[in-house]
Amino acid sequence: MSIRRIDGGWFTSLLLAALLFFIPCLVSAELNPRIATDDSQERLFSIEVREAEISDVLRALAQQSRLNIILGEGVTGKVSVSFRNIPFQDAMEMIIKANGLMYTVQNNILWVGKKVDVSDEMKVEIVKLNNADPTVAVQQLKGIISESGTAFADQRTNSIIIRDLPRNITKSRNLLTALDTQAAQVVIEARIVEATNNFARQIGVRWGPTYTGSNTLGGSALLPDTPTGDRNFAVNLPATNPTSGLGIVVGSISGKLILDLELSAAETRGELKIVSSPKIATVDNRPATIHSGLTFRVKLSQAIVTGGATTTTTTSGDLGGLEEIKTGIDLTVTPKISDDGFVFLNINTQKSDPDFSRTIDGIPGVAEKSASTFVIVKDGETVVIGGLYRTVASEQKNAVPFLSRIPVLGHLFSSTAKDEQHEELLVFITPKIVKYEKREVLN
Repeated sequence: MSIRRIDGGWFTSLLLAALLFFIPCLVSAELNPRIATDDSQERLFSIEVREAEISDVLRALAQQSRLNIILGEGVTGKVSVSFRNIPFQDAMEMIIKANGLMYTVQNNILWVGKKVDVSDEMKVEIVKLNNADPTVAVQQLKGIISESGTAFADQRTNSIIIRDLPRNITKSRNLLTALDTQAAQVVIEARIVEATNNFARQIGVRWGPTYTGSNTLGGSALLPDTPTGDRNFAVNLPATNPTSGLGIVVGSISGKLILDLELSAAETRGELKIVSSPKIATVDNRPATIHSGLTFRVKLSQAIVTGGATTTTTTSGDLGGLEEIKTGIDLTVTPKISDDGFVFLNINTQKSDPDFSRTIDGIPGVAEKSASTFVIVKDGETVVIGGLYRTVASEQKNAVPFLSRIPVLGHLFSSTAKDEQHEELLVFITPKIVKYEKREVLN
């Protein structure tokens, strides 16, 4: 059904009266009141009018959607509409935007007015953040900000600028306050140790048993004189399930073990070498990376074939002719603090050593071993990573001067001793949660 505009005196008045009567009839009973609150079923409607007063069309739509309506002074003019089976809210938005208007719904009341009028309801607030990243926090406001509202991050002032209805601004401010909390910090203290098998046995590094921490008489739990209970080992490590099947295993050390004292004493006895003792602070749930090792620079060799002969030249003189080979141990630890004082550690470790027995064009290969694991330790306790072995072979020749040089009989006055020493790389990791009052001093 269509409505045409006809010029004329009394006929125009009659047409307007008929329009107010027929417009509600033109709207189908199938509506989709997504901005209403008393109907949960999705409904559609159809309408077709030409050159009708926009105020009359909006009143008819509000009536069919069971909304009260308030029209501002600027809601005037003619409108031609032809919709078929579309949701109510889509039709409302298209009619209003096409005529330079804006609308809002509060307490089941539809308010339509000029953009200036409706904008008077909009408020602007600047929320300054102390800890949260504004570009990340502003993404959390998408479900709160209305369609006509805006929110954007200002990195320079670490703030979020919100323009919206007052009730939405209040919701946004409450959410940002909950998100803007100071992140906890964790100090990761690592000790990278090259130890002999004897030291590993002395400190109790035997994969599987657990340390009972029993009391002693006349001594301590570390160096007991007279044990009064079961003397088990200090490290609890599951030997049946090595990490990644590479022989690298992980365990925890009880707080009763005086680790620093034992490491210092063993280094004095020559049973170990403390390669590095790095300490690094990181924010909760952020990775901390530690590297300890050497970087070799090897000269590049180039083979040149001339007339069937091969000549090998070595390039040197600048870094362009050198190949860098990084060796050592790389340790990446990502802590996550729980509410009960425990720390979840995501540990990634990689050990690399140059292998000069396998070279290509003078560049040695790199033997690598890596593993990843996830452990839970209490604040201040120590995790130990073991299973990174290497063998150091040595040969020593002893001879009696002059006599060892006698032909045939010289070997009777000389001897050769071969020795193989197995070393194990141990990595001790101790996470310590930094309390709030201590963070300022640490920083």
